[in-house]
Amino acid sequence: MFRYMISFSYEIPTGALFANTELTIKWQICSMADVTRITNELRSKGYVNAFVLGFSLFADPPASSGGKN
Repeated sequence: MFRYMISFSYEIPTGALFANTELTIKWQICSMADVTRITNELRSKGYVNAFVLGFSLFADPPASSGGKN
């Protein structure tokens, strides 16, 4: 699993907003096709005209759920 910080912009009726999200995926981002895949996923979640501005791979693995780190 690969854990990324994704920065993106999207449109609202009064302009544009910027957001960040943490994304854990099974594949590593290696190409523009991968970025397009993430963009399409953001758009399917309701972010109008989402556009990925950047991404960064976290060095540590994702935290386990429900337990101590």
